Amino acid sequence: MFPTTIQLWHPARGGRKACAFTLIELLVVVAIIALLISILLPSLNAAREQARATKCGANLHSVGQATHTHLAEMRWFPPSYCYPDSDTGGFELTPDAMSNRQANTPQFGYLHWSYFLYSGGKVGDGAFQCPSIPKGGAPRTNPGRDSGDWESGQIDDRGDTSPPGQLADRQAKRMGFLANAAVMPRNKFNGNIQGSTGPRFNRLIQESEIKQPSRVILAADINKNWQASAVREGGGLKSKSHRPVNPFYHISSGYQEYEAAERPSGFRYGPQSDNTYGLARTIGDDAEGLIEGSAGTELNAVGRHHPGSDKFGGTTDFLYTDGSVQRKFIIKTMQDREWGDNYYALTGDTQIINRYGVIE
Repeated sequence: MFPTTIQLWHPARGGRKACAFTLIELLVVVAIIALLISILLPSLNAAREQARATKCGANLHSVGQATHTHLAEMRWFPPSYCYPDSDTGGFELTPDAMSNRQANTPQFGYLHWSYFLYSGGKVGDGAFQCPSIPKGGAPRTNPGRDSGDWESGQIDDRGDTSPPGQLADRQAKRMGFLANAAVMPRNKFNGNIQGSTGPRFNRLIQESEIKQPSRVILAADINKNWQASAVREGGGLKSKSHRPVNPFYHISSGYQEYEAAERPSGFRYGPQSDNTYGLARTIGDDAEGLIEGSAGTELNAVGRHHPGSDKFGGTTDFLYTDGSVQRKFIIKTMQDREWGDNYYALTGDTQIINRYGVIE
């Protein structure tokens, strides 16, 4: 038989038995402690996630400051990515260089917009990470020789499926953010570039071309699952974290912006057959290829993992072209037309129409 009471020996009292308490009382105390822990844990987890979200927003703000330093020096917003001229990464960031000197394939990897900022010391490599995302963000397309920069099942441009890879992009090792293609475009600046077979091409833009910088998004959180911004190729998943997201839909070519007729304007925020703007209500943890527009708008590749909840998920950190950062629901940015009233970085007629076919 177990004793029904537990007695404490107190030497300060001459060895006499101190006050005793029963086993039932001990179990009650343990139960109360367990209950308190169960009540406090959700609050602690919520506080921890709030702290991560705050750090993510602070990092994005640092990226915004670095971008404005870059603008003061170079005049142009950097492209989301381009192809280096050589394995040394040299590249001339001018409209002529973009349209005349680009290779057809990323033989030397990608030169990413993050590189234009951290290579000159404007911001640290770690500023492009978001602590709310596993490992801080999605890996580079070509991670290089460090095994820690790879993900399981990842394949690079040369077909390597495990390190050491021979090719490393000039890009932050982990990307927690995606750029707005309407401001920082893809490497599609002339008809000789793979994928630029349509009538439209990209161009570099200056800050002065943005009518309301405080209302035009420059970058946003990436989906917390790196596969969402990857495509399946050659028996593996190829990360596309260098890609920006196209926020617009054209009435004649859908999300294929380069195939759209140059005139008249026909870009708008999503198909607008309903109030979802092409946004998926649910994105599974195993989703792939969202940045290619396989599940509606490419904005489905934007993360929704910060505190708060609506029918499309959690909140997102958004960096605006004036350098400010706001956390809000992604559907709100569509309703308020915050990805731009113009597809600035695309040639041709690029004004955005509303659901009634009217340019606002």
